[in-house]
Amino acid sequence: MADTQNLTISKQDWNGAYVPKHTAKLIKAGIENETAPFLPKPQDIVRNGETSLTFKMSPELIYNANTGFALDAKDMIPVLLTKAEKGYESNVVGTKKSMDNAKTSIKADEKGVWYNFKGKNGEFHHSAYFFPEQAEQPERLKEFAQGNIKQKQNLSNETIKIESADATEYLAAYVAACKSGAKVEVSPEIAEQFKQNILAVADNELVKTNAMKNPNIPKMTDLLSNVEKRASEIVKSREKELGIGQEQKAQGFKPKENKRKPVEMSR
Repeated sequence: MADTQNLTISKQDWNGAYVPKHTAKLIKAGIENETAPFLPKPQDIVRNGETSLTFKMSPELIYNANTGFALDAKDMIPVLLTKAEKGYESNVVGTKKSMDNAKTSIKADEKGVWYNFKGKNGEFHHSAYFFPEQAEQPERLKEFAQGNIKQKQNLSNETIKIESADATEYLAAYVAACKSGAKVEVSPEIAEQFKQNILAVADNELVKTNAMKNPNIPKMTDLLSNVEKRASEIVKSREKELGIGQEQKAQGFKPKENKRKPVEMSR
């Protein structure tokens, strides 16, 4: 796989070409190497009776050291794949700015997970996330990140059941679990069909020319954007079912104090 640092990318490609292709390569490699975290492993099998099998997984939160919030799906998926491939243990990533704020630096020759972002001027740029293991002083970035965590994981006692092999629905359920602390349950049949579906998206992203792309298969950028939206809906819906957030709103509500003086009425 070509290193992103050695590529010359035109501005129009920054938001639409290279990063999605890089994510597609990571997905294919993760599936081929059996390291993709969103696909269950044999040890995840739970037997329900004699014939019924279920996979139960425990997705993990990956958050941004600077913001303290979970990564969006477009960043979380490639970061999770890279973590599994490299064997990193940390559940946080940071940018070069994060490293500077934590008073450390990136080790020589370390390559980050690339992503796109939109600057204040409206132009798209690309940068990279790095794990603490890639820093000269890993503990400094971990300590800096620990003090910034803001992501609430309100569903740590819940299980989200994946009931569709559709690439968007499947990944959305997985990302929702990552962000909320929930477990994930999926049947072997749905997991296998999803694998074929997501491989089709990755292969379509990696064709040599746009003319060769199947227009009926979603682009990686669009897919992960929809995954992020759907994941948020899943979390909010489950929290609403459990009354989470409503109680906090009620506790936070205080009737306005009436500071007006009573008016004496003359007869």
